[in-house]
Amino acid sequence: MDSRVLYEASFVFQPAWLLMLLIGAVWVTGTILTLKSGKPPKGERRETPLWVFVVGLIILAFVYIRVIPDQINMYNATVGAYHRGEYQVVEGYVEDYHPMPKEGHDQESFTINGVTFEYSDYTVQFGYHNTKPYGGVITEDGQHLKIGYTNYKKLGNVIVYIEEFP
Repeated sequence: MDSRVLYEASFVFQPAWLLMLLIGAVWVTGTILTLKSGKPPKGERRETPLWVFVVGLIILAFVYIRVIPDQINMYNATVGAYHRGEYQVVEGYVEDYHPMPKEGHDQESFTINGVTFEYSDYTVQFGYHNTKPYGGVITEDGQHLKIGYTNYKKLGNVIVYIEEFP
C-alpha cells in the first residue's frame, strides 16, 4: 500500500520572535538615548518620563526571561522529541473532524482511535497547526492517516508527523 508523508516537524522561525526582538531593540535604544540626553533645561519637562522607559525595560526583561525559555522547551518537547524518535503513533481514520471556519476564531480538531488533536493557525507553536482554510492537509472525516505526536503542556497532543494512506 503506497502512502505519502504530508508533514514532518522541523524548525520553523516564528515571526513573533522577530517582533519581540524589534520591540526590545527599540525600547533599549530609547532608554539609552533618554539617559544620555541628561536633564532637560530648567523649566522644561522631558517628553517621556524616565520611569516609563525603566518600567518598559523591566516588563521586556520579564517577557524575555519567561517566553524565550518556554519556546526552547516547546521546541525540545516537540520537534526535538520527533528527531530523537521519542513520540507516540496512532493510525486510523479521521473521525469527528471539526474544521476551523474561514473567519477563524476557533480550533480545528479531529480524533483517530480515541486520540484527539486540536490546533489553530493563530497559535504560536511548533508542530503541525495548519487548518483547512489555510492549506491544511487534514480536511475531512475518513482520511486514513498515521499521526506521530507528543503531548506538550497546555497544547495537548502536538502533531509532529502525518502520513496518508489511500
